[in-house]
Amino acid sequence: MITTIYLARHGETQWNTCKRLQGQLDSQLTVNGIAQATQLAQELKTKPISKIFTSPLGRAQHSAAICREILDCEVVTVDDLQERHFGVWQGRSFESLRPQPNFSAIFEQVTDHAPPQGESAVAAKTRLTRTLQQIAQQHLQQSLLVISHGDVIRSFVSDLSAQSFCDAYSQFGNGSSLTVIYDSSQQRFILDI
Repeated sequence: MITTIYLARHGETQWNTCKRLQGQLDSQLTVNGIAQATQLAQELKTKPISKIFTSPLGRAQHSAAICREILDCEVVTVDDLQERHFGVWQGRSFESLRPQPNFSAIFEQVTDHAPPQGESAVAAKTRLTRTLQQIAQQHLQQSLLVISHGDVIRSFVSDLSAQSFCDAYSQFGNGSSLTVIYDSSQQRFILDI
C-alpha cells in the first residue's frame, strides 16, 4: 500500500525577501507569499487530499490555513515538521554568515556539521524522515499535503534523488511542492518526478 505526500514549502516571508536566516524563528508571509500559498492549493485542488499536516511555525501555519480554505480539509500541526534549528545563527543575514567555519558544509551539503547550538542537516533529515513515515503509515492509501520548510526538505530529499540539492532556497521555491510516495511494503519513500 502507498501514501502520496505532496511535500510543500510555505509561502514567501518578509525575512526570505531580505535573505535573513529564519530557522525556527519566524516572520510574516508577504503579499507574494499569500499568493504562493493560494496558488499551491489551487494546483492541488484536483488531487484527493484528505488532510493537511503542517509545521507549528507561523509561516507554515498561515500557508496551511490558506490551503485549508481552498482544499476544505482538516489541518493537523506536527512539531517535528518545523524547520532545522540554526542555533545562534538564526536571525542573521546569509551574507554575514558566509565567512563562518563550515558554512558550505552546513548550508550546501547534508552533513553532521551544525551551527553553534544548532541542528545538523543529518539530524533534521532523520527527524523529517521519521515524522513523514509515521504520518504515512497512519494514512495508508491516502493523499496528504505536508507543509514544511526549505532546508529540512532539502535534507530529506538528498537520499531520494540522484540530483544534488545544495541550495534549498532557489531549488525549493516558496509555495512549491514535490510528490513523494511512501511504499509501506518496502517502508521507503520514492520521489515521484
